[in-house]
Amino acid sequence: MNVGNNSIAAIPKQKSSLSGWMVPLLMVAALSTPLAAADQNPAFAIGAEQVAPLRDLLAQLSENYPGRVLEVELEREAVGREDIWVYEVKLLTDRGRVLKLEYDAVSLELLQVQGKAGDGF
Repeated sequence: MNVGNNSIAAIPKQKSSLSGWMVPLLMVAALSTPLAAADQNPAFAIGAEQVAPLRDLLAQLSENYPGRVLEVELEREAVGREDIWVYEVKLLTDRGRVLKLEYDAVSLELLQVQGKAGDGF
């Protein structure tokens, strides 16, 4: 559009794009729903077994091993002729030592401790 010596160009309106943020939002919603459901159940099933919730393991850890949890993994391990689910925990004790603890993920029985716990951890 020309007005005298001045040119005014029409600025096209930008369409707001939902696709730029909608896909990540949908992915978060899809992933968080099963996690939230698992957190609400006292235990969740893997195969025919019931695995104890992570929050129960963390409560047991805080009672017996004061410190900071660095990592938790849930793995299937061979024990004898059976495979069992095992929580592997790396923990930084209040005294600065790193422990690796293994728990039966069904019963939360402590299976193994690696590292130097020492007195008072």
